[in-house]
Amino acid sequence: PSHAHTTMNEKDVSKQIDNMVSFILQEAKEKASELSLKAEEEFNIEKLRMVEAEKLKIRAEYERKEKQVEIQKRIAFSNEINASRLKILKARDAVLSSVVEEATTRLKNASHAPEYPTLIENLIQQGLTVMKEKKIVVRCREEDKSIVKSAIPKAVNAFKKAGGKDVEVNIDESKFITQGNTVGSACSGGVILTTPDSKIMLNNTLDQRLDIALTQQLPAVKAGLFGRSETRVFIDN
Repeated sequence: PSHAHTTMNEKDVSKQIDNMVSFILQEAKEKASELSLKAEEEFNIEKLRMVEAEKLKIRAEYERKEKQVEIQKRIAFSNEINASRLKILKARDAVLSSVVEEATTRLKNASHAPEYPTLIENLIQQGLTVMKEKKIVVRCREEDKSIVKSAIPKAVNAFKKAGGKDVEVNIDESKFITQGNTVGSACSGGVILTTPDSKIMLNNTLDQRLDIALTQQLPAVKAGLFGRSETRVFIDN
């Protein structure tokens, strides 16, 4: 009986140990399953986060490239407008240059016109009126010497009749006008009036008068050739 009791106790102990092992294994399985589920859940959350982050990155890159394309389009459009404006300006400059060239060509023929002696007389009289000096020296082209000599007394008389004071006017036969207003060009005609000491000078050559006229009339010439600008507020040139 004592031996049988001992055997039963061993069986009970063994059973209890088996139960405990089974309980531990079950608990371990449950814990492992719980950890696996948690890990899978965290993995899915991280995967979603990474996917969303990548989506945002792709969207931001697309928007950046879209803006870049838009900027490039604007730059290209602006360049086209500027190129068109430059072409228009060059074309206008060419037209204006041809107008100036035509005026210069006609001016060179002015000295051959029948009215030229009267023009010289008027230019001298105008110079006397502006300068208001007691002594005046008149310079001219060498080929105009006789015309100027003849025009001086007539200009002085006209000046006095208009209320001018006595004035002594002489022609400078030692230094004639040869150079026009641009380098390499010949003077087209007219006169230059100076005081004897050359401190005061009035350029009344035809070249100078043309330059003044072009400067003053350029806005009107442009308006006549190309029309008034709708965007320009001030009309200067």
